Amino acid sequence: MLTRRDLHKLAGLGAMASVLPMRRVRGQDRPTITIAVDNLWPTLATINGISTTTRRIFPNFYDKLVERDYVNDPNGLTLTPKLATAWERNGTVWTFQIREGVPFHNGAELTAEDVAFTLGADRLWGPKPFEPRGKTFTAGFKRVEATGKYTVEIETENEDPNVPGKLTGYIGLVVPKAYYLEKGVDGFGQAPIGTGPYKVSTFRSGEVLTLDAFDDYWEGPPPAQQLQWRIVPEFSARMAGLVSGEFDFIVNIPTDQEPTLQGYDGVVLQRRQIDNYPAFAFNTLPDPEDNPLVDPKLRYAMVQGVDMDTIVQALFGDATFHPPVPFNFPEYGRFYDPALTPRLPYDPERAKALVQETSYDGQPLRWHITRQFYPNYEAAAEIMVEQWREIGVNVQAVVLDSFELVYQRPYHLMNMSMSSDFIPGDPYQPLWLDWGPTATRSTASWKSWTPTERFVEIGRRFEQAVDFEERKQAFLDLSSEWQDVTPGFYLWKSVYNWAHSDAFEWRTAGQGEMRMYGDYLKIL
Repeated sequence: MLTRRDLHKLAGLGAMASVLPMRRVRGQDRPTITIAVDNLWPTLATINGISTTTRRIFPNFYDKLVERDYVNDPNGLTLTPKLATAWERNGTVWTFQIREGVPFHNGAELTAEDVAFTLGADRLWGPKPFEPRGKTFTAGFKRVEATGKYTVEIETENEDPNVPGKLTGYIGLVVPKAYYLEKGVDGFGQAPIGTGPYKVSTFRSGEVLTLDAFDDYWEGPPPAQQLQWRIVPEFSARMAGLVSGEFDFIVNIPTDQEPTLQGYDGVVLQRRQIDNYPAFAFNTLPDPEDNPLVDPKLRYAMVQGVDMDTIVQALFGDATFHPPVPFNFPEYGRFYDPALTPRLPYDPERAKALVQETSYDGQPLRWHITRQFYPNYEAAAEIMVEQWREIGVNVQAVVLDSFELVYQRPYHLMNMSMSSDFIPGDPYQPLWLDWGPTATRSTASWKSWTPTERFVEIGRRFEQAVDFEERKQAFLDLSSEWQDVTPGFYLWKSVYNWAHSDAFEWRTAGQGEMRMYGDYLKIL
């Protein structure tokens, strides 16, 4: 949130608007575009680097095998060829044709060997993969093989009609085999190479990422000569830089500051609901030893003690909503049932009674929150802490400067978010990938829960189901088991926003991706 001092400074900038015009790029064929962001992830490796901050950047220097088309389909449910030009399935084997004549940024040609390595056991899903998080996204893969210079086969343990959809996600970002092996995963993450429209020239994770135009890009040169992603943690500084012309784009605008930005000439504000949900995880494990949240009744009480519908309305208005039933998300089409009712509705009296049924003695519960990472999260936390106090639960919101600090124990609650779109139109990611036995939520040093045997058994059934009705029933059973445990709480559907100079015509894409090329960006 802006301080009173910040507001006075920005008011001064508004008064100077006629004296200090925004920087224009009209008439320049290839401008340098500066984007002020709140954070950069420590690595740009495609899987180890999975984060909200990399998602917005990756499409500019990596290409996916299969693309989601947000130009012709705003919902992104249409799959189109990218590095894979065609695909077909025969039982458990998918065959993909790879685009010919595509160069990596180091000049080497993309071949099926690179694709097979990108998706293969050595890198993602074998006994000791380079990027172990890949196991989560390649569950069921049995064989990945280059069967020709431009042909790849993916064999799965069971019939899997969703493989092309899976390749629209992080695992579909293709890396060059030889360069990756030369650098190692850590070295590659600091100086990555892809086939995208821009190439990495400078990366200092605590400061800046610079991408230069890759004029040999197979779809043609990109519209900008250079993209500079600069860390500017404070929103007031990002806003002032946009108004003065120092920055061309800014991200993560507090909802209550959107009208202020819209009042400036030459500024365009854009907003988009995306398939992602901020949440918090309960630490359900006996670490620390006296953790009272091992008792599910206390977790139930804390869910029923929060009036999230009112909080979301106060912070976002009608821009988004709170999902009353976990994982019952509208983007899941036939899986979505708007008639479902919440198992733990807001009920402060019931919440108080549940607290009394536990052995909780009022000890402080530490809620680790990453500073200014999710819009309005800290404001919501202030309200939630007060509502928990009213039911007899003492929560201390501990705001920290990085996820590295958030992950450090001891903690009782932790901020998080979960994407809901790994397979377009299917609940596979948030319920199974993000909470299953291979997920970081259940395997990392900072893990917050251990999946129950029943959760794993149902999840295997869900994962292997091909028939829709069988898959939907497994999904409902899996959701029910998750709710029996209640290892977390989903707050609202994410609303991403950006502001930029009107010298650009820019189209937003799903998941907060900032695609700065092709039909997504035009220089006016």
